Amino acid sequence: MFRRIIRRLRRAPTREQSSPVEATPAPVPVEDLEPPPDIEVDTAQLKAWISDEQDFVLIDIREPHELRSGYAGSALLLAMNDIPNRLEDLPDPSRRLVIYCAAGVRSYGVAHWLREQGWTDSWSLTSGFHGAVEAGFEIVRPD
Repeated sequence: MFRRIIRRLRRAPTREQSSPVEATPAPVPVEDLEPPPDIEVDTAQLKAWISDEQDFVLIDIREPHELRSGYAGSALLLAMNDIPNRLEDLPDPSRRLVIYCAAGVRSYGVAHWLREQGWTDSWSLTSGFHGAVEAGFEIVRPD
């Protein structure tokens, strides 16, 4: 599911590649635009949550081959494509989830999807795995 979304985004033509539009639609007034959901957390904010001893569950959604570079030892390891079939493995929906991938792109989609499924306190770590390293999590490197 998420792979299809990401592939679709990657295939979308850029402004330079797209054909000219014959009729320009009327602009939407700024006050009518819905702001994007506040769904991302950066490394500094994550460090603040850690120092404030806020409770959260860290989830690594990278694929098994990506874990060879290491992963946060305290993270729940759930590959992105397995999540829809493993919702029972997630903590209670009332708990805060911080999701990371390699760079923060896939985790954004997963956090948004999880919010739609009832995990309303789901967050995407913008800097991905490197953000988890910078935040000070113990990194486990498989043999």
